[in-house]
Amino acid sequence: MKSLLIIISQSPLAGQNLLESLSAAMVMATYGVQIKIMLTGDAIALLRVPIQTPSNTHMRPFKSAFSLVESFEFYDLVPIWIDAKGFEDHKKLIEMTTIEHEVIDLNPQTLASFDGVLRW
Repeated sequence: MKSLLIIISQSPLAGQNLLESLSAAMVMATYGVQIKIMLTGDAIALLRVPIQTPSNTHMRPFKSAFSLVESFEFYDLVPIWIDAKGFEDHKKLIEMTTIEHEVIDLNPQTLASFDGVLRW
């Protein structure tokens, strides 16, 4: 079975491009590719629950990026890896999240353990 590391660095505000990246990861996992997701940089904010206010509770045509990340458990994509370099900048957010995760130091040995690496 092929193994693939997907490194996501896009912020939750990246829009449709981010949603398509997350959806592609779930599709690959569905078809038997062994996927590991790593969030780095601005993408670590994907672990934050979106704030609901009376002005933004209207129906949206697409799922939020957080909802997609939250559903990763159904695709065996958890724990999500968090790049150790961004841990200090997002420490409070990481500690508050309910999504299963691990803080990992991304090094050449880790990268070499995968058949391929995608950066989105």
